[in-house]
Amino acid sequence: MEDNNSASLENKKEIEEVDIVWLLRYLFAQRKTVLLTTCVTIIICIIVYVCKPNVYTCTTSILPISEKSSMSGNMGLLASMTGLNVSGSTSQNLITSDLYPAVASSTPFLKKMMHIPVKWSDKDSLMTTYEYAMNSKPSLGDYLKQYTIGLPNTIASWFSSPQNIVSESHLSEMIESDTEPQFLSLSIAELKAKAILSSMISIEQDSKFSSINVSATCETPEQATTLATSALEILQEIITQYKTKQASVTLKYLEERYEDVQDEYSDIRSKYLNYKDSHRNMIDERVDIEYQRLTDQYQIAYTITKTLASQIEEAKLDLMKKTPSFSILEPAVVPITKSGPNISKYLLIGLALGIILPIGGYILYVGFIQVFEEEKYKALKAKYDVQSK
Repeated sequence: MEDNNSASLENKKEIEEVDIVWLLRYLFAQRKTVLLTTCVTIIICIIVYVCKPNVYTCTTSILPISEKSSMSGNMGLLASMTGLNVSGSTSQNLITSDLYPAVASSTPFLKKMMHIPVKWSDKDSLMTTYEYAMNSKPSLGDYLKQYTIGLPNTIASWFSSPQNIVSESHLSEMIESDTEPQFLSLSIAELKAKAILSSMISIEQDSKFSSINVSATCETPEQATTLATSALEILQEIITQYKTKQASVTLKYLEERYEDVQDEYSDIRSKYLNYKDSHRNMIDERVDIEYQRLTDQYQIAYTITKTLASQIEEAKLDLMKKTPSFSILEPAVVPITKSGPNISKYLLIGLALGIILPIGGYILYVGFIQVFEEEKYKALKAKYDVQSK
């Protein structure tokens, strides 16, 4: 009795354990199917490669320079001669390279980029990415995605209110405005344009040389060059605004205050000079008191005006110190050779899929029948054991 139980346990253990040698013989016996599948997947990948449009990549590189040692030294010497204090730590003006990719992926940056006119391969005239997204029709793949995996969102959109679309004039005002909005509302076309630009533009940092590489991959060389150049300009503009925001606000306030004080100073000076000329050589206590009062007002207004003028010059120097400079390492060059698609990449994908898919399928099949269909597994194992012998 014990011998029968031990024999059954051994048979069950033998069934549960996968014989690697037998599995390799089984997979080798299916080599024709694997070879046929590989040929089919390679042909499919070649067809996809042929249908893919050619793309061109334009890359430009800049080196951010955050410390203006020579200019700061010269300006500091000039300011000290005029009695201004422009001392300060330049470490506050340092710009980390991580800031550039973060700005490039932000919505305000892409909103500015989507209004740059470019030449599209399927359009006859220049068109912004925003206009292209508004006029483009969904492809067959978009429809399939919308009514398969995106079906829940599609149904939900039928019962939701339509999203407000920002007008072109209001959008231009928002782009050119210096104010920072608390939130952004994007229309459907803007979301499409944002997705298109995100797939085209890439900004990376070179940790070795601390340089910033801006690349644009598009269907035409002109489009790639335009987007790369525009992305670089907008990136520098946003970084400059970010670093000089507080200094610009301070300078603007001082200039506005100086204009108001200048008007008051002109009025007080006119009253003082007129009173002085009209009461010249007159000896009177009341005249002397009024003259002294106007003199005091004139001296105070003059001191305030002179102080504000000095503060404005100091604020201008501070703004110049905090304004980052950029050195172009590699200018944008119109590409003449395509950067993709790469036939080797598609052949490798087809080869990998052709080998992995059938082999993985056979392994799953053997594991399934081993667990759930014991008799079929025994028959299959016996069949290929006989064939191998």
